Amino acid sequence: MAASPPDPDSSYEVIVVGGGIAGSAAALRAAQYLHRTLWIRGSKLDAKRSRAQWVYNIDNMIGVHDGIVRKKVRKLLRGEAHAEARAALDAAPHLPISTRDIVDNAVERIVEGYGQYVDQLEDTATEARRSEDGSFQVTVDGRTYRAPHLVLATGVMDRQPEILKTTRKGEVKDDIKWIYPAANREQVLYCIRCEGHLTRGQKVAVIGASETTAQIAMMLHERYASAAAVLTNGEEPGWSADSARLLEHYGVAVHRSRITAIDAGSDRLQPIQLEDGSEVDAEWGLVSMGLYCTYNDLAVQLGAQLGDEGRPQQERHVRIDARGETSVPNLFVVGDLAQREDEPVMKQVYTSQEYAVRALDVIDRRMRLARRKAILDELS
Repeated sequence: MAASPPDPDSSYEVIVVGGGIAGSAAALRAAQYLHRTLWIRGSKLDAKRSRAQWVYNIDNMIGVHDGIVRKKVRKLLRGEAHAEARAALDAAPHLPISTRDIVDNAVERIVEGYGQYVDQLEDTATEARRSEDGSFQVTVDGRTYRAPHLVLATGVMDRQPEILKTTRKGEVKDDIKWIYPAANREQVLYCIRCEGHLTRGQKVAVIGASETTAQIAMMLHERYASAAAVLTNGEEPGWSADSARLLEHYGVAVHRSRITAIDAGSDRLQPIQLEDGSEVDAEWGLVSMGLYCTYNDLAVQLGAQLGDEGRPQQERHVRIDARGETSVPNLFVVGDLAQREDEPVMKQVYTSQEYAVRALDVIDRRMRLARRKAILDELS
């Protein structure tokens, strides 16, 4: 990684904005194709605002599982000399692989293998515009960088429940931060497709009040035989009459009182406290409150078409085609920010990587064809 910011006059073929899974995959693939790339990873504050920050354990993806790590390490620790180390490895309950681990690994691979092709910036891209020649100009801390291709992987952030917690001093503070310790210990989840299987046969408190909340509570019961309860946290339920009947049929209790405490335990959640004095016994929490924000500012500045018509701009995804390209030529969006008109965009680690590869394949092909044409024109 460069010790100081790159020179704005540096020549880049691709700019990648975003430091999560999708941005890492795009930057790594651009490096592997030997394209001169600027990777704007965002600041530490940007990282805290990202969805990736909340995914602590990725074990729904083939090839990314602690069982593989454990088996390989145990093989290295053969022999009597390593008996104590093997015992410590066997005693470890879990060796989770997180999004942070995957991103850090991508950074290491780029630095070690492709450092001459990729410059990295741990800062925020604040402005994007197009030049008359069609190239993109991206501004970071007053410095403007240029490239003919731009990949945005700026992501989204989930809405968090506000909790009425009484502090040790007796002060009642209404804040989203009270859920962070349990979320950081992966006792509160955010994606049923990524993490729902972890709850199999256990008690889950689903936080939210929308139709999506009801659907998730039902899916937990149907897919994983989990015993779900819904906590609306003071909001009026917004699901349909049919969903209400199904929730009742599945034995899903609905609690409408405000949450006053969600506390992490050593291996499971403590009983969730409600303002009406009741408790909800749950081994897991799952937040289903919709999106707080889609980080679409740069795409909006460039005039890219948005989806989610009728919703506030801050909640609208960016429309892409099957290649990941937006309505603006050579502007690609990958990861959670993207939305296709023809089919849903799956929002998992593996699909973020897939769309990043699609985008870079298109960019690489266009660059190679342009290079071939230039050579043939020169030879003719």
